[in-house]
Amino acid sequence: MGKRNRMWRLLSGLFLATGLVAVLAACGSDPTATPTPVPPTATPTTAPAAGATAEPSAPAVPTPTPAPSFDAEAYFAGKTVRIVVAWDPGNSIDAHARAVSRVLPRYIPGNPKSIVVNKDGATGTVGGNWWHENAQGDGLWLFANTGANPISQILRPGVRYDFRDYTSVGGIMQRTTMWMIAGDAPYNRIQEASGGSEEFTVGLNTESETGTAKALALAQWLDLPMRPLYGIGSGFAAFLTTFDRGDADSYISGSAWYRTPGSRPGWFTDGVVEPFAMLGSKDVFANNGEIDVPDDLPHISELLTDEQIAVWSGMNLEDTAFYRGLFTPKTIEPEVLAVLRKAFDDMFNDPEYQEIYESLVGLPVDQGGRLAPEVVDEALDNWAANADEIKAVYAQFLPQ
Repeated sequence: MGKRNRMWRLLSGLFLATGLVAVLAACGSDPTATPTPVPPTATPTTAPAAGATAEPSAPAVPTPTPAPSFDAEAYFAGKTVRIVVAWDPGNSIDAHARAVSRVLPRYIPGNPKSIVVNKDGATGTVGGNWWHENAQGDGLWLFANTGANPISQILRPGVRYDFRDYTSVGGIMQRTTMWMIAGDAPYNRIQEASGGSEEFTVGLNTESETGTAKALALAQWLDLPMRPLYGIGSGFAAFLTTFDRGDADSYISGSAWYRTPGSRPGWFTDGVVEPFAMLGSKDVFANNGEIDVPDDLPHISELLTDEQIAVWSGMNLEDTAFYRGLFTPKTIEPEVLAVLRKAFDDMFNDPEYQEIYESLVGLPVDQGGRLAPEVVDEALDNWAANADEIKAVYAQFLPQ
């Protein structure tokens, strides 16, 4: 009996201890339940309508790499600029080229050397062809043109150069071409002669020169009662002789407007000769030391139709935009061309160049007909657009 009671008391104590442990465990736990994580709610998307194309996202724009600046000084330093002249040394265009060769390098960064290369023959054809076959578009080759020009290009045999392959650096000067007439001739101004009945004569050199074709074309276009006299000669000396001896009523001269007062003082003021018409660029005419340009003196373009002006301008390039200038191949890089054109522009402000220029031209640089390169290139474009018509006029009036 006693043994059974002890066994009971032992089992009861074991059960009590087990229950106490369970109660203590429950009392030490966090009474707040741990929440179950909730996954984030996905943003709803709208499905494209049937047949619709999804719009692509814009591609990323790469940051452009800046082009390296042109180092003109490094490019030209230590190099030599060749100025090709299609005439012999001592010719007027040669003198202009040597003035450019002396002064232009001062205004080219790097101050390159400069030389003049003379290639004479066939009134500019030999030099023009040589230039065309040798010149490089690197800014180190310039062509000082006279004789070789777009008119010669379409008229002379054996020409291989093509001015459509070149671009202008700048025009140096233009001719002051004026048609002069004797004071006792039937007319004083060309508009008076247009449609007139009384004949007047014009002194010309030969039947085969471009100047002859231009005079005959004007006579036809303006209905002038003009008779040509050949064998009179060309140049300023021939102009003076013509009026000294009375060989012809009129004469077309490229320099008489400004030179006559120095050689025959009083001819203009006394009415020995009269300006008949301006044939050169209107911009080059001003007071010649004796008289102003008469108010009633027309520029020839004022009397022609638009079609005739286009042809005349192309025929007259040899006296205007292509009389004296510098050219370079069109393959030249734009930044190199810009340097040369700026140097050309700066050269005209150089006192030494201005002095040389006036001694050669007889006029200051602001009156000699200097042309911006864009104007020269535009004149060439006009010639190219009307080349067939220009050639047809020459074919009409020149011996074939």
